[in-house]
Amino acid sequence: MHNNFSRFQAFAIHLLLSSFILASFLTFVFLVWYPQPFFVVEGLVQIVWVLIGVDIVLGPALTLVVFKTGKPGLTRDLSIIGAIQIAGFIYGAHTFYIERPAFAAISDSDYFDVIPASGMKDLSKLDPAINHSNLGGPTIVYVEQPTEVEELKKILEDMKQGGPGVYLRPEYYRPLKGHIKTKFRFSINLDELENIPANKTVIKKFKAEYGERVEKFVFFPIIGKVTSRVLVIDRESEMVVDYIDINPIPR
Repeated sequence: MHNNFSRFQAFAIHLLLSSFILASFLTFVFLVWYPQPFFVVEGLVQIVWVLIGVDIVLGPALTLVVFKTGKPGLTRDLSIIGAIQIAGFIYGAHTFYIERPAFAAISDSDYFDVIPASGMKDLSKLDPAINHSNLGGPTIVYVEQPTEVEELKKILEDMKQGGPGVYLRPEYYRPLKGHIKTKFRFSINLDELENIPANKTVIKKFKAEYGERVEKFVFFPIIGKVTSRVLVIDRESEMVVDYIDINPIPR
């Protein structure tokens, strides 16, 4: 089976196959589970480097070391290498999946919080007006705070027992449209952010791209596990239209 391959041919084939599989998966992750700015704010770069290290560097490198035409036990050695790669890939893919952002939510704050899928309990209580796919990417929502005293007491007591707060309770999620306008007065002043030297180039480019439409936008921070970015919301449609690749809340 291996007699027709040299060591470097086996290495090249292994490298190309591993690269193709990982690139295909990461493209899906980047476009579906973690579209920008979620990939950045959730800090996935480290996990990506682990996957690259195991699936693209370690696997083919081990093949280069052990491969020798006619070597006894070669099939076993290559199987072990493949098993290591598969284990590393499954670990990375599972981490991506369970920690993928399910929602970005704003409520009584002036910023959006990223809510991971691992924190959600019962999506059956989600408002049908919210178009959310459990296996798809994140949905931008407004969290309507409960006003009934007894309801608030029940949530607080539940939290004391380790239960979820309002942000992790889908029954309080509402579509952004029809609710976000109440938060417009708390939005970011883009001109003030532009006065920070590190932001000038990016914001000028954003303003040049959208021209006069910029006046119809409002801006809010979106805060993830490791950093933050700026979400751009259209005042009229009340929908997210873009993001700005700057950190409005340096840590």
